[in-house]
Amino acid sequence: MNAPAAGPCPGCGAPLAAGDRFCEVCGTDLRTSRATPTERPARTGTACPHCGHRAGVDDADGYCPSCGLRLLDGTDHVEVAVTGCAAVSDRGHVRPRNEDAVALGRRPGPLAPIAAVVCDGVSSVPGSERAARAAADATLEHLLRTDAADHGERRVRSSIAAGATAAASLAPAGRDAPSCTLVCGLVDSTDPAAPVLTVGWAGDSRAYWLAAGSAEPPRLLTTDHVAANAPPGMVDPVIVAARPDAITRWLGAGSDAEPDVVTLTPVGPGALLLCTDGLWKYFPDVDALNAVALPALYDGGPPTAATALTAAALAAGGEDNVTVAVLPVSPVPAVTDSAATVPLTRSSS
Repeated sequence: MNAPAAGPCPGCGAPLAAGDRFCEVCGTDLRTSRATPTERPARTGTACPHCGHRAGVDDADGYCPSCGLRLLDGTDHVEVAVTGCAAVSDRGHVRPRNEDAVALGRRPGPLAPIAAVVCDGVSSVPGSERAARAAADATLEHLLRTDAADHGERRVRSSIAAGATAAASLAPAGRDAPSCTLVCGLVDSTDPAAPVLTVGWAGDSRAYWLAAGSAEPPRLLTTDHVAANAPPGMVDPVIVAARPDAITRWLGAGSDAEPDVVTLTPVGPGALLLCTDGLWKYFPDVDALNAVALPALYDGGPPTAATALTAAALAAGGEDNVTVAVLPVSPVPAVTDSAATVPLTRSSS
């Protein structure tokens, strides 16, 4: 006889039994805490919010067969959180659908690693929201593995490779293959006095270190992979002439671009911010992000900070999808002489 139900699976919603380590339906590892919003097809009988048409069994492609407008799929606005981090993703005011994706998770224990992944589907390619969601889920799953030999920079690189494989598997290589950018962060607090932040990215989704004071000053941690910054020969000069901000690295079929990785061991408290360009295009200066995020973080924690940053982007125009993930970091002061700021280290392949 099965044990009493222990609630729904966070991956697929199937009922779980007490003591289950994996979901028997989708295989989700229940030994980790995860939060990943997923698309929900229109259910039979669901009314179109635009014209009132009742969806039939064949109306699950995301669009109403009566008026042609998009049906709600549960991703226009999502708020997710696990202990120690939170995220918000919003469609914005202009785009017809949310092509961003976010995934959060941590392993059990007070000092367990915390991970977050933010992806931005390339809007010029059909179906890129699927690439973003597949890459976010696969990258998070790999980040939360328990292999002790695979950690830090090595784990982040292998995790992004797993996300790239998931995105590329959606369609053969070609001009219309779904693709996305990605930024991820892994916070390892095994040593409470010196937590290590490892950030990896491909494209123009960004990571920032937010903080008050000078112990560990706030700054942008990533460098956009766009044509304006690309070395000669990296991209077609015709593309550069037409779109100097065109991304030069992404995840999807036909791309073999390596991510860049940075590590940081902060000596003071602050927060790691991951976001898509729907936020930073309105607040490119880290001090402006600090001014919005830190008061909200101190007032209500990561969910309040993520909500405040998203609201600020929407108020500034909301022309793109907006996704924000906030991971606070608070080193435990060591009983030693005051240390100098640990420099940021960068590596790339």
